[in-house]
Amino acid sequence: SVDVGRLHDQTVCCVFRVNITGDGKYHATLVNLYVLGREAQTKSFYQQVIDLKKIIRAFNPKEVVIDTNGLGIGFGDEMIRQQQDEFGEIYEPLGFINDEDFIKIQPKDAPRILYGLKANGPLNSKIHGNAYTRLNSGLVRFLIKEQEAKSALLATKQGQKMSVYQRVKRLMPHEMTTKLFEEMANLRLKRTGVSLDITLEQINPRYPKDKYSAFAYGLWRIKEIEEEQAKRRRRRGGGQKR
Repeated sequence: SVDVGRLHDQTVCCVFRVNITGDGKYHATLVNLYVLGREAQTKSFYQQVIDLKKIIRAFNPKEVVIDTNGLGIGFGDEMIRQQQDEFGEIYEPLGFINDEDFIKIQPKDAPRILYGLKANGPLNSKIHGNAYTRLNSGLVRFLIKEQEAKSALLATKQGQKMSVYQRVKRLMPHEMTTKLFEEMANLRLKRTGVSLDITLEQINPRYPKDKYSAFAYGLWRIKEIEEEQAKRRRRRGGGQKR
């Protein structure tokens, strides 16, 4: 799941593993978290999309959820195009499964694994509520804390032999998970006085919330897929003769 940023905001990608239990519940584990476009020369959507497509190749996900609201439209435009990196490697177009505007213009043979999410208004409220519910229900798992992972790694011969670069790379998912927790701790419920919609604001406005947004978008899509599968099971069960 991807929250798109361009100038002052970051583009963040969350990678989930989903395990389905016997009762049809979808348990999600956040296995990795990436920040794209960390430097000025990599902030263009062209380069960010190359970096995202590298992640997609590495994990081969069922779906990739992208916030296509606002700036995300431009990001989506790049996702349905071909890119070439500095080494000459080609990254083929990918297609959307649910956005008719993109479906009309994307290559017909592009693998359709992208899911466009226009996160605004009441939908954002539902996304926040779903994240809260799934976290409280124990349906989300995280990697162990960064310090625990470091201690465990250095306790092994393999970890002791690693270079500094190798250790940093190995521990990065745990460090990014810690940063996600810090972002969530910086969020509080904002009173609007208008409706029952849930709105979150940053306690410290200089502290980002891009990691939380990408995380919450992923949980929302997981919930949608869970509900779609439950409906299919009910329809199949209703059609059986007794």
